[in-house]
Amino acid sequence: MADGNGKRILIVSNDEQHAAELRELFESDGYAISTTWSGRDALYELQSQHFDALMVDDYLPDLFVGQFIERVGRHPLRACLIVVQGHHARVEAQHLGPPETFFLIEKADPTQMVKAVELALLRGNAGRTEGDQPVRNGEVA
Repeated sequence: MADGNGKRILIVSNDEQHAAELRELFESDGYAISTTWSGRDALYELQSQHFDALMVDDYLPDLFVGQFIERVGRHPLRACLIVVQGHHARVEAQHLGPPETFFLIEKADPTQMVKAVELALLRGNAGRTEGDQPVRNGEVA
C-alpha cells in the first residue's frame, strides 16, 4: 500500500466493526483517521477540520446520502468523496445530488477498500467515474 503521508480521512459509517477495521488499516499506512456514524456529525466535523477524503456509507441513519453529498458539495474545501455501497445496493449516481466529484466503491474486504480509496486519492477530484458506474475495488475507472 502507498504511504498515506498524514492525509486525513473521515469515515462515516454505522457499521462500527467495519469502520474500526478500516481505521486500523489506514492508520497503519500513515493516514490520520476520524470516524463518525452520523451524517450530521460528519458535516459538523467538516466545519472545523480539513479532510483529504470522506468515505461515507450509502446509508446514513440521520440523512439521505444524497442530502449529505449535496451539503458536502457546498463546502468550500473539496475533499475526495467516496461513497461505499452495500453488496446488493446499487446507488444511482444521478440521484445523489449535484456534487462535482465523487467515487463509488463496493463494500468489501477492508484491505481491498483501502486500496480502492488510495487509488481514488491518487486520481484526485477528477469527477464522477466514467458512465456513472461504480468503481470496482482496487480500480479507478
